[in-house]
Amino acid sequence: MIKDCRVKTLLILLIAVVATFAYAYMPEEVTITLKRIDVSGLAPDTTAVVPAQEVTPVDTVKTVDTSNHCILFFGDSMTEGLLRRFGDYAEENGHQLNVVCWYGSNTDVWANTGTLKHYIDKYKPTYIVVCLGGNELFVRDLPKRENYITKMIATIDTIPFVWISPPNWKPDTGINDLIIKHVGKDRYFDSRYLELKRGKDHMHPTFSAAAIWMDSIAVWLRGNDTAHPIRMEVPKASHKPASINVHAPDFKGYD
Repeated sequence: MIKDCRVKTLLILLIAVVATFAYAYMPEEVTITLKRIDVSGLAPDTTAVVPAQEVTPVDTVKTVDTSNHCILFFGDSMTEGLLRRFGDYAEENGHQLNVVCWYGSNTDVWANTGTLKHYIDKYKPTYIVVCLGGNELFVRDLPKRENYITKMIATIDTIPFVWISPPNWKPDTGINDLIIKHVGKDRYFDSRYLELKRGKDHMHPTFSAAAIWMDSIAVWLRGNDTAHPIRMEVPKASHKPASINVHAPDFKGYD
């Protein structure tokens, strides 16, 4: 009888020990830590659920607008060097190019006179190219210039436009970055770092250098980095702009 009790007791203890070990080594929950791995070149796993914040947007290729545009090209004296080659591109790509070259002008006079609206009303452009900033490379009143820039953009309104920066001959005090802030990098052709042969004033590119400058602008105008790319293939002949309007530095602007 005593022997049977001892056997039962040992069995109970054995069961308790086994149960204890089983409980001790049984995980309360299973946690899997996922690490990001390089899956380039592999077919995507369509069964995987990827959180929205993990998805990297894929750049899309923009469609070039093949319309025949009426282009208004306006700005300071830098437009003079560009307009010749720009005329070649415009005519051969079916565009009408109307140029306004206001020597010595800046964002102040274009924003605070009715000149920009005058030419928009006159030509009714479907595309606008601005070339301003060369006379403001070293200004210190950037808050005022910011106001002028925003007023110009408001006047342009919904017309597609791009802005060509001046080809700096010295580092500027902030006008380029200020314009980029408001128009965006995809509407700003940054000419600051181009190596261009300059004329006698050491500021304006020579006409041959300006033609090379315009070739670079044309590549950008038809490319994917531009907000609204248009047809701008390399011309095979020389052409004149449809119209050229020239204003001297002392021009007071239109009301």
